[in-house]
Amino acid sequence: MDYGRERNTGGTEPLPPAGEISRRVMVAGMVATTAVAVLPLSNSTFAETSDQDMIAFLLLSAALTGVDVPTLAPEFSRGKGDILSADPGVDPIDIKSDYFSQVNAPGTAASFAKLLQIAKDNRLSQDNIIAKVNASDDGTKFLARSIVLLWYLGSWYEPRDLKNAAASPQSVDGPIKQRVLSAKAYTQD
Repeated sequence: MDYGRERNTGGTEPLPPAGEISRRVMVAGMVATTAVAVLPLSNSTFAETSDQDMIAFLLLSAALTGVDVPTLAPEFSRGKGDILSADPGVDPIDIKSDYFSQVNAPGTAASFAKLLQIAKDNRLSQDNIIAKVNASDDGTKFLARSIVLLWYLGSWYEPRDLKNAAASPQSVDGPIKQRVLSAKAYTQD
């Protein structure tokens, strides 16, 4: 008698030995655990905050680049009411999320929070957004320049590199380092 295996009842696949876990079971468990632990619930405060921050990012980006929000995020629908309560919709390319994640990285998160607050506080006036950004500290101003380059070129330029190049142009030996953030930036005309 085989005590190491559970009984197979019917035309199903043989069961793995007792005490062992198949790769399929392990992967399914990992996917389920990740989905529960990582994905926000649609009614959660995180999802609402994230939507408001994304819309503030789009308002900021529109003010900085001169490109309107529906061009930056074609799925955007303002509807009625406060723009920060608008539905960001569904974007099949969703490059704005990649850009948002890059700008909100640990090295720039504090300055990005300042920029988002400027956009939220001045959401009715692009001129006010620009004036407040220009009156900000260097870290915030050069992050704003990185955002402009990100939207126009699809490449990330570190704000400190832009600041160093502006402070001492003669010290720049060749092009400023940059990296393409996502191939999705080049998928549409």
